[in-house]
Amino acid sequence: MKKFKMLKVMRQILSLSAMVVVMWMFCLNVHAEEGKTVVALGADLSAEQRATVLGLMGITEEQLSTYDVVYITNSQEHQYLDSYLGSSVIGSKSLSSVMLKKGAKGSGVNVTTKNINYCTTGMYRNALLTAGIQDTEVIVAAPAPISGTAALIGAVKAYEKMEGTAISEASLSSALDELITTGQLAEAAENVSGDEVEALIAYIKQKVANGELETDEDVRAAIAEGSEKFGVFLSEEEIQKIVDLMGKLRGMGLNSEYLISQAEKLYNKYGADIVNHADEAISEAVSGAVSGAAKGFFESMKDSIKDFWNGIFS
Repeated sequence: MKKFKMLKVMRQILSLSAMVVVMWMFCLNVHAEEGKTVVALGADLSAEQRATVLGLMGITEEQLSTYDVVYITNSQEHQYLDSYLGSSVIGSKSLSSVMLKKGAKGSGVNVTTKNINYCTTGMYRNALLTAGIQDTEVIVAAPAPISGTAALIGAVKAYEKMEGTAISEASLSSALDELITTGQLAEAAENVSGDEVEALIAYIKQKVANGELETDEDVRAAIAEGSEKFGVFLSEEEIQKIVDLMGKLRGMGLNSEYLISQAEKLYNKYGADIVNHADEAISEAVSGAVSGAAKGFFESMKDSIKDFWNGIFS
């Protein structure tokens, strides 16, 4: 009897461990080492243009040979930007280039631009944060003055290479939408600088991230509040652009920390019998942590998780 009780306790411990492991399978993010550098180069740079870009980044060809390098093509630029910009604006050559260097934990995203005359450092920073980029030094450079809109694609692809993980198409799309919307609003706004427009977008986005804006009406109220706060007054068309953007950001909401914090709570509720309640347990975790497309991912993992638990407890 004593041996049976010990085995039961061990099973309970394994149950909790398995729950935590499964949640970590979803949420674990292995970060690159501090100082790791990746460069994304425009695929259409001539030898002379490439030398100019590397010089602006402060590196040589010899140094470049020690870094991971990715190349961004014009077809990629059109793939991601055609829904936002006209083909003539995107152009026929990929010239924007980006260097990413992994920073210390908590250092944030810091951006420097060279020969970029449309996108500001704040616009890049806010959009990169939307894409999920963290703790990275970013240099955006071009061989001659250009808008730099396509550089965001290079930054995201370089970050994927640096971290060894993929950034979702939805995140990249939302980041591009934010970058372009902010630029268009700044260009159209009168008597205010781009900084105020960036601050307005960041202000509303923070409210979305905090879960304060659940409906389009909530977003409109926040826009009105932010407009007064930052002195940025918008047309109805411009307001609708922000509403649409924030709707997209709400749809990507995912709070991975919540999932890990729920692991022990779910175990306490279901104990070793969690296998028989797998659907209910996963739905309970998912409902508080995921919305939009992200929910579909977790729902699709139910069978795999149930198999995992069955392997532990059978």
